Amino acid sequence: MSNLVTTLCQRRKFGSATVKTVIMYMADRASDDGSGVWTSKAHIADDTELSKRTVQTAIKELTAK
Repeated sequence: MSNLVTTLCQRRKFGSATVKTVIMYMADRASDDGSGVWTSKAHIADDTELSKRTVQTAIKELTAK
């Protein structure tokens, strides 16, 4: 868990509550320098109660920015 990455994500506007949920989950599982996120899309979907497709779409939005 990286408190630094989590804090950076909390302060940023992403334009979507779904995208914010996914990025916050990923930030919670990131290494301290943000270089690695140790989870799968299936785990994100299960833990956030989103569909796997919704998680995939949110990640696509994040990588397009």
